[in-house]
Amino acid sequence: MTPLVPLARVVAADSFAARVVAITARLATAIDEAEAVGVLHQAAATMGADAAAFVSFVRDDDAHDTFRFLLACDPVWCAEYERRAWYALDPWLAYARAHTEPVRSADVPAEAGVQREIVELARRHGFSDALIVPAPASGMVTRLGVLCLGSEHEGFFGDEGYAILKPLARSLAMELHAWWIERIKRELARAAQLTEEDLLLLRHERQGRGTKAIASELAASPNAINSRFQRMNARLGVPNRKAAAQLAAEYGLI
Repeated sequence: MTPLVPLARVVAADSFAARVVAITARLATAIDEAEAVGVLHQAAATMGADAAAFVSFVRDDDAHDTFRFLLACDPVWCAEYERRAWYALDPWLAYARAHTEPVRSADVPAEAGVQREIVELARRHGFSDALIVPAPASGMVTRLGVLCLGSEHEGFFGDEGYAILKPLARSLAMELHAWWIERIKRELARAAQLTEEDLLLLRHERQGRGTKAIASELAASPNAINSRFQRMNARLGVPNRKAAAQLAAEYGLI
């Protein structure tokens, strides 16, 4: 276990906030996951944390979520977590789905037996105390990010330094989420070979316009509009145009 330096002393160090902001700003030029993890690791260490993980998830359809991880912690934790598919039962993720305010893990109850197992696994890998920072998206989408900063020391995030740390951690969480969404947006557009014309169709669908209205707007026949949607649905792997527009919105394409 690393020696305890109280959070209040960490945040009182010279140029603490400026250093965290400067590190966070490097995400803008991170070209891959390795660079993003490097930023997360350095930011977490500067904040006094012993471990950090960022999770970004998107609801692809009614039965499936896509989860992406950036890990500045023991990867064994994530491997075991994924092996047991604990996403739906995780009390920290459940909190993040329903709240926007950062919270200490001690204030998030783990009621069921499995929930206690999930928290215990995190504790064994550097999260004896944790700060859970939701990064919600605006609009009618499900995409969400969660930053977890961990300390090997119980109560680390409970002293007066928390008031200074919280807004900086929230900024880091939002920047990490924006980085992930931009990356997976490009991945989806490339994999589905989406054109600007396709995205225009999806915007019209998202706004609730029917085939005839779209055809009139774009000076095309209704049959041509329906055919373009069918081809696009197939490339996106979704059953209908409504699902296509929802997926595009979730990934920030429209």
